[in-house]
Amino acid sequence: MVSVIIPAFDEEKTIASVVVVARAHPQVAEVIVVDDGSTDNTAALAGAAGARVVSLKKNGGKAQAMEAGVESATNDVVLFLDADLIGLTHEHINRIIGPVMDGSRDMHVGIHARHSFWLNKLLRVFPIIGGERAVRVSLWQSVPAGYKKRFQIEIALNYFSKQAGRGMSFEIIRGLGRVIKEKKYGVLRGFIARLWMIGDIVAISFNLYIFKEIRKPFDILTAWIAS
Repeated sequence: MVSVIIPAFDEEKTIASVVVVARAHPQVAEVIVVDDGSTDNTAALAGAAGARVVSLKKNGGKAQAMEAGVESATNDVVLFLDADLIGLTHEHINRIIGPVMDGSRDMHVGIHARHSFWLNKLLRVFPIIGGERAVRVSLWQSVPAGYKKRFQIEIALNYFSKQAGRGMSFEIIRGLGRVIKEKKYGVLRGFIARLWMIGDIVAISFNLYIFKEIRKPFDILTAWIAS
C-alpha cells in the first residue's frame, strides 16, 4: 500500500478534488495533506474530503512540508502529489507508483505532458522536476537534511537515487495538468514565485552535479590520508 502526501499552501480551490481521487485508489492506504501555513480554508477542505491533515504553524516551503508528511506516513512507499492538480485519475496514479511498487525503481516521476510534440521531446533533456513522484521512504531518508530545501528537494532526490539502490525513472503523463503560478497568485507574484523555483533548481544542480563531483577526488584522498 501507498501513503499519499500532498504539500499544500493556499490551495482551497483544488485540494478537495485531489484528495477525493487519491483516497478512492485501491492501493492508497492514507492521504496526508500537509498544510504549510495556509491562510485560506485548505486545511478544513482537505479534512472534509477525508485526508489526515498535518498543520505547520508557518510556511516553511515545499521540502519541509514533504518531510512532515513522510514523518507521518505509515507505509514504505510514498506518493507525492501537488495540491493544484487538475484531471488526476487512478490511471495516472497507477503509472506513477507502478515501477516503485513492483520493486524495479526506488523512485518514479510523472512529468506533465505539453501540448507540443517538440516540447515533450525537450522534457527528456531538461532536469527531471515534478511534484508527482513515487518514492521509497529509504531513499527519502538517504538525502542529507541540508538538501531538503524548498524546490531543491526534487533535484536532490534525483541525484541521490542514482547513487545506490534501484535508481529512478520517469515518464510523460498525458491528461494531467495544474493551475499555473501566474493564474494562482497573479502575474507579478506568480512570476516572482517561478523565478524563486528556477533559482532553487539552478543552485542545487550546480552544487550536486558540478561542485560535488569536482570535490569527490579530494574527499577520497582526504579519507585515504586519514585512514
